[in-house]
Amino acid sequence: MTPAVPLRMEAGDDLHASLVDLARGRREALARVYDGTAEPALRLALARTRGDRVSAEQLLCRAYVEVRRRAAEYPTSGMRALPWVLGVAARA
Repeated sequence: MTPAVPLRMEAGDDLHASLVDLARGRREALARVYDGTAEPALRLALARTRGDRVSAEQLLCRAYVEVRRRAAEYPTSGMRALPWVLGVAARA
């Protein structure tokens, strides 16, 4: 029997820490947030643009500008990191 490995628990904790760092004004944290959320955010953008890759990438750029702008709201939102980022991206 192999020991249970937590599924992406560390990744979620890292994403949370990166968003908190971004909220505290540490701009370099945006790269970590992007790395941890770009794949699901791109899937969301592609769904919103009905598969138009160029439009989806433009939407993604606007979304991460908005994530950076609204990062100070994250620590008090009570949300987990990925849903918060995707929520911001959905409204971008």
